[in-house]
Amino acid sequence: MRTGPDAFALLDIALATLRGEVLPNVAPEGRYAALMVADALDIAGRELRGFDASGHAMLAALAPLYGEDADDTLAGDELRTRVEALQHRLCIEIAAGDFDHDGQDVLMDALEAIVRARLVIANPKAA
Repeated sequence: MRTGPDAFALLDIALATLRGEVLPNVAPEGRYAALMVADALDIAGRELRGFDASGHAMLAALAPLYGEDADDTLAGDELRTRVEALQHRLCIEIAAGDFDHDGQDVLMDALEAIVRARLVIANPKAA
């Protein structure tokens, strides 16, 4: 049984330490790299915390393309696997030209919803 901080807390501690104690002491030539590491930790934390909400938004956008229902009961790895499979299928179909004539409006709506869901994780200020 785990008694210490969980993954979320560890990311928070690492990010706070990096920003509060490490970054102020980083030489100017290393500052950009250190800021990129801080941003990566921040994005990873948001993804871990918010993937289910974003994943459901992506699933809701993708499922209608294939005549499927968005399964609201999926969570965690099952949700991630389902979204990734549908995204992979969509990429193959776009590359094959399956949406070149019919379904472009539905495709564009789905892509916009996917981008918005990803943006919430990658850059919430822009969302």
